[in-house]
Amino acid sequence: MADWRTRSLWLSRRPYEPAPPLDGGLDVDVVIVGGGFTGLWTAIHLKDADPSVDVAVLEQRVAGYGASGRNGGFAMTMIGRNLHDLVRKAGPARARATRLAMRSTLRDIAAFVRDEGIDADLTRPGLLTVSNGPEQDERIRQDLEASQRLGLDDLRYLSGPECRSLVATDRIRCGHFEEDALLVDPAALTRGLRDAAVRRGVRVFESTPVRGLALPGTHVVARTPGGDVRADRALLATNAYAHAVPALRRWLFTIVASIVVTEPLTGEQWKRVGWDGGAGVEDKRIMPHFHRPTPDGRILWGGRDAPFAPAGPDPRQDRSPRVFRRLEETFRWTFPQLDDVRIDRGWCGPVAGTVNCFAHAGRLGRGRRVVYALGYAGHGVGPSHLTAKIARDLLLDRGSELLDLPMAAKRPVPLPPGPLRGLVLNGSQRVLQRADDGDGGPLTGLALRFLQ
Repeated sequence: MADWRTRSLWLSRRPYEPAPPLDGGLDVDVVIVGGGFTGLWTAIHLKDADPSVDVAVLEQRVAGYGASGRNGGFAMTMIGRNLHDLVRKAGPARARATRLAMRSTLRDIAAFVRDEGIDADLTRPGLLTVSNGPEQDERIRQDLEASQRLGLDDLRYLSGPECRSLVATDRIRCGHFEEDALLVDPAALTRGLRDAAVRRGVRVFESTPVRGLALPGTHVVARTPGGDVRADRALLATNAYAHAVPALRRWLFTIVASIVVTEPLTGEQWKRVGWDGGAGVEDKRIMPHFHRPTPDGRILWGGRDAPFAPAGPDPRQDRSPRVFRRLEETFRWTFPQLDDVRIDRGWCGPVAGTVNCFAHAGRLGRGRRVVYALGYAGHGVGPSHLTAKIARDLLLDRGSELLDLPMAAKRPVPLPPGPLRGLVLNGSQRVLQRADDGDGGPLTGLALRFLQ
């Protein structure tokens, strides 16, 4: 347990006192398994909807130990791979409703952080999405056309020089800018959510792994080393760690995402990149890079390789020198003017993906007592707030327009079983990496046509 501080820069930045583990049995209305964004937002939404609901959150390590405390800290409107992809998969009406819901969600997150006094270094500098090559130019164009088709005004085209006025690198060809996006310290946000939940009467137990769920008759029992939690309903909010649940594993695959950060830059070094507005940046690779300034003056650089983890999350995969070196290669390629800036550290973390790149919330099994919410494909900081509202409505068994959004209305796509799953996922990743790295061929061309 003592190693949780080493799992990311964010988890090590500030002192934190974990909540004590469960010690003895407990009876509640709702038990939530997982103390990350989804679990904590759902607990808060439940209490705000009905303060009388008794809620307990069980976290196997510490709040934010998984993806919630290891990501890049981008809260974006993205659902699916991009806006063009969302329209293609969900249809124009649902795509527009989803996009508007996400824009509202980001405003709600910012207001909540302000009103609750959460010190999460939250800023609203916007998101610059850029192209580094001809195929990426086309993806920029497709997103802009999708935005216009939906009657939205949230994406603004930027030429190469306009992009470079925000971030100085000759590698950018063009891009689009979105003002709604937020940047946060994700671990600080998770911990702030934990405290906000506790203030509402939620009981949070850390260092409390759930060994299994039982459904004897008219209730759910979460079994832990410290005692059983008996509840009317349960939420599985463990994201990649849901690999342990066979009924969810058929829709879910685990990949390992990676991030490196530089040492803090001097004022003169920052002038070389001209990043005065502090915008978050993501490119249009199929397996994208993302980068941003950190509150302590570093550059965070993540993405590129995301190897498939067939056995689910494994702490032994939380460091990958080879992947860190490949990230540093693209950092140096993008910012050759920062050749005197050292990469300080790197970390990895498990990410839950689905075939259609949508998060999903729904009910598990024949009964209506177990709800799940997971599968953010590496973009969960913003969508987890919205998906948690869907989970709230499912747990309270009430109708809502949110249940018509694709995260609830579209059925997850099952993955191939057994060894075939690994062959498909590993093979797809190799093809996509070759496409991103400019290694052509007929298979690569076919993949690009499918994914454009």
